[in-house]
Amino acid sequence: MASTRTEPGRRAALPRTDRGRAALVLALPFLLGVAALRGLTRTMPTFHGGDERNYHLPTILTFARELPSPGLVHYPAAQTPLFHLLVAAWGKVVGLELWRLRIAEVAISYGVVLVLYRLLRRCAGLPPWPSIGLAALFGCSPYVFGQSFILVTDNLALLLSLIAVERLLAFERGGGLGAFAAACAAIALATLTRQSSGWLAVLALLVLVLRARREPRTLGAGAALVALALVPLGALVLAWHGLTPVGSDPTSCGLCSPGAGRAGGAAGSPLRAPLFSLAVVGVYGVLLHGPALLDDLRRRGGRRAWALPAAGALAGALLLLGVPLARHAGDEGWIWRIARSGPAPLGTSWLLWLLVPLGCALLALLVRRAGIRSLPVLLLGCFLLAQVATRLAYQKYFDPLILLAMLLMLTPEQLRGRRALLGPAAIALLAVGFVLAFATGAIAVES
Repeated sequence: MASTRTEPGRRAALPRTDRGRAALVLALPFLLGVAALRGLTRTMPTFHGGDERNYHLPTILTFARELPSPGLVHYPAAQTPLFHLLVAAWGKVVGLELWRLRIAEVAISYGVVLVLYRLLRRCAGLPPWPSIGLAALFGCSPYVFGQSFILVTDNLALLLSLIAVERLLAFERGGGLGAFAAACAAIALATLTRQSSGWLAVLALLVLVLRARREPRTLGAGAALVALALVPLGALVLAWHGLTPVGSDPTSCGLCSPGAGRAGGAAGSPLRAPLFSLAVVGVYGVLLHGPALLDDLRRRGGRRAWALPAAGALAGALLLLGVPLARHAGDEGWIWRIARSGPAPLGTSWLLWLLVPLGCALLALLVRRAGIRSLPVLLLGCFLLAQVATRLAYQKYFDPLILLAMLLMLTPEQLRGRRALLGPAAIALLAVGFVLAFATGAIAVES
């Protein structure tokens, strides 16, 4: 068999048979979804489903009428316009019926799981079938699958973020400035899809600085590429005189000013969103990494091994004393739904008293194991830091990217044995329960 040469620092290309198998298997959930929705003629009942009708579809139809010179200053959606432009162009080709436009969203979401499969194989080094299973799990997770069949901006921003991360990985592992330039191009497109994707620029700068310690000549050119990636968003912000288009509804913007939250909800402390993000880390961290981290603590032995997670949990509890996490009007997500079912001692919902300290403890252990300079740790750290600017504690803003970071931190050893299936199975049950809750009306669909 002929050998395959690879450039220094790069992984060998994935075998074509593995890629073909992954493409077929990962398409199945989306095909089933399209069939269940009768060819996308029915609307997927999901959180924020009303945004399609209220904001995104009107913007797409407006752009379709105005092509090839759409107005990018005044339009209903609060997000940057790339998604709406792409779907409007698609609609000009295939027709502007809603079900035809939704095909583009399905294709985008399918791209998300394909890129994640590549990341799991090349970044985490996982075998083919576990990578397929985990990519499918991500695609069917509550706040990815529900957005795959309606016109919203979330999954295009997620796809572009994944491409940026994949290219940053290639650059980190010895790829040239071409890989970094591709990552910056994906970052530019992601910020043109959702303003909140700007945190990726900070991640790119960190990866660049760490690489520049070995190759200082890359620093200047790389910094220029990052700055260039933010120019299109900067131009829009200047034209809008703010973070959202003129005439858009700021209540659907996660970066809008405090007090502008949906249903009149007050934003409260800027630490609310990062703390709630740590609760999401607590959920996915314990399900995906809990057994392996416990095994590691047992191997280390003694009280010193538990000092780090204990300090993390204590820090989480102290933060909650300073910034209570009782549910505000407008806070949404399945964690909030469960948390509001019980008491809120000292101003924080009972479930969050458990999840936030747990998330802090798990995060401390994961950073120690993976290393503070590893790409998944940098990704999670930049994302959590950026949530200080997020004024609305909607779970859908945090859930997919935190799950992504947790998946990228997995090691092949963690996926051996039947015990390794328990965490992913629990996440799959959460996803199924989420979909069924909307389908049966247990959770009301927003208008």
